[in-house]
Amino acid sequence: MRATSCWLSGLPPSACGTPSGTAPSPLPRAGQTQVEATRERLEEELGITPDQYENLRVTDRFEYKRYFENAGVEYEVCAVLQATLTDTSLDPNPEEVDGLLWVPYRRLHENPEYYRQLRLCPWFEIAMRRDFEE
Repeated sequence: MRATSCWLSGLPPSACGTPSGTAPSPLPRAGQTQVEATRERLEEELGITPDQYENLRVTDRFEYKRYFENAGVEYEVCAVLQATLTDTSLDPNPEEVDGLLWVPYRRLHENPEYYRQLRLCPWFEIAMRRDFEE
């Protein structure tokens, strides 16, 4: 869980992107790929170094738009990346990470009622649903 959140509707997952200037972000700088930016962010936020994972890659992109009562609109293109952790030891930044919970991804998708208290942000739920579409 993120220690701070600009999302009104739920907690974003780790290494999520936000517009420049609002929070540290894996949004690419000029000349940088999404994978390079995410690699930096994983290390800054969770202390995960490149030797701890394999096959970091972009698996999806989609547009997301949500209106917040009395707060405006959030409209962005979401890039979804996946990797396989080979070493799960973490060194999370306490200014950014408020808690950790390891959950098998398929179990989270198939049994959302087990995790209602997490209040996942809407775009994470969209990304997860798209991951399991056939």
